[in-house]
Amino acid sequence: MARKYSVVLVAMSIGGGDVWKDPDLVLETIAGLGYDGVDFDSEPDRIDPRRFEEVTKVAESLGLKIPALVGAWGGWHAGEDRDLAAADEAVRAHAVTYAKKCIDQAAGMGSPVYEIALAPRNPSYPFPSVPLEIVKQNFLKSAREIAAYASERRVPVAIEPINRFEGYAGFLNSALEATEVVERIGSDYLGVLVDFFHANIEDGPIAEALTRVGKKLMHVHLADSNRQAPGTGHLDFSQILRALEAIGYQGYLSVDCCPPQPDWRTLLKTSIDYMKMLEREAASRAKEKASTSYRA
Repeated sequence: MARKYSVVLVAMSIGGGDVWKDPDLVLETIAGLGYDGVDFDSEPDRIDPRRFEEVTKVAESLGLKIPALVGAWGGWHAGEDRDLAAADEAVRAHAVTYAKKCIDQAAGMGSPVYEIALAPRNPSYPFPSVPLEIVKQNFLKSAREIAAYASERRVPVAIEPINRFEGYAGFLNSALEATEVVERIGSDYLGVLVDFFHANIEDGPIAEALTRVGKKLMHVHLADSNRQAPGTGHLDFSQILRALEAIGYQGYLSVDCCPPQPDWRTLLKTSIDYMKMLEREAASRAKEKASTSYRA
């Protein structure tokens, strides 16, 4: 099947492709390269609603869908402490409130997938600054609150596991752990987002991890093992595409490479050209196999 591709806009802004400053340039480039959608930043208190609506209309005019809203969780992105597992209850509650505002935003625009993650402002490796049992209890409390709120508004929420160097070392680093959390909470509106860069560090064979996540996979962030364009690192994307096909995933693959090298335009072109090439090769193999079976 033909895959749908999107772009995580905040990753492109690191390389100069800032959609909030120049939406026409950024979005026309993305549409022209053959992408199907764009993943918007979700900052209801920071991005002027009128500006958000203006940029949304530009995307829609170009035929670009918005399959996901990206939450800002890490310190570099959020600019503040949004820790869903914080030992400080005020900090944890603030993070949950932020998530709820983003869910409201998603509900008002057709309910794209909203991403949550566990990323302390100042990660500590190899020993987290807070006992892991407290981290787990607090995150589960937050995730339950968020899932209940999202369920009322019919907004899908996906947990993105973050590698041990950027998240809490020892908890919610892998797709397997995220899946276990989702199964424990048991909400139809809570699933998993797999970022191949993080999975490459934490999950071993990514195809096996995708099989374990299965139907709980809501969204995908597309990057190679070096966090750059697919085909420039060590990941076997042909195998990954077969795994996605096997579990019936029909969502988007959103390019999330940062910083984009050598520049954001080249990275986006390289990424989609490579993935489309793999799709053509897979279709050719399938056609040849079907022809051989028929002759036999």
